[in-house]
Amino acid sequence: MSKLQFIDKPGYRERQMKRRFNNPLFSETQQQVSEEALASARQQDKDEVVEFIESLQALLTEVGGFSGREETDKIIETKERTDRLYEQCVGLTGEHDRERDGLLKLNEAIMKSIWAAAGEDPLAVEELTREQQAREIHLKLLDYPVVVDMLRTDSGIAADELLPTILSESEESIHIALSLFDPEQRKVLAEEAGRLKQDLQSRDALDEAIENKFKVMVSAPQ
Repeated sequence: MSKLQFIDKPGYRERQMKRRFNNPLFSETQQQVSEEALASARQQDKDEVVEFIESLQALLTEVGGFSGREETDKIIETKERTDRLYEQCVGLTGEHDRERDGLLKLNEAIMKSIWAAAGEDPLAVEELTREQQAREIHLKLLDYPVVVDMLRTDSGIAADELLPTILSESEESIHIALSLFDPEQRKVLAEEAGRLKQDLQSRDALDEAIENKFKVMVSAPQ
């Protein structure tokens, strides 16, 4: 199998190919990545950046035209668009710190408007407090590329690639990824991990680093 060159800041399509390439955690077929397939994935990742920038510019133009008297539904819809763009931004190929910071600041400005509209309504304040706490947790999760890739609505991670994908990450990232699953799902993943470990042993492909990751998987709270 030829040696492929992956870029330092790939998009999610190339990122998944990088995980799969020559990785014994994946099947032999999944490990095979051609130069043509990689080039196609990289181009799609670049195309997504263009689409993202266009969507971001459209959002900023719209927000720039706000009068300050928008209906609550409109403000919430704008916040949801901002959140979706941020989730997309953190997974893009290349460096996008400026856009990422800009979206965070826009979200903060929108939340100030929502808080102001809530006034002293105790139910509204309680709901916003819960939402803010959940958002802070969500933002921390998005610091991990594997989480970003798994949460995409169009994620290209196939069902039979999920476990190998998680196990391809650092032990810290494995812990974080597993937090996305409920106890029953984690139990199923642990059982699959046991079977995958046996398969690796039969192929003499289980080294110490991989074995430590299996330990993280099976020791996760069920």
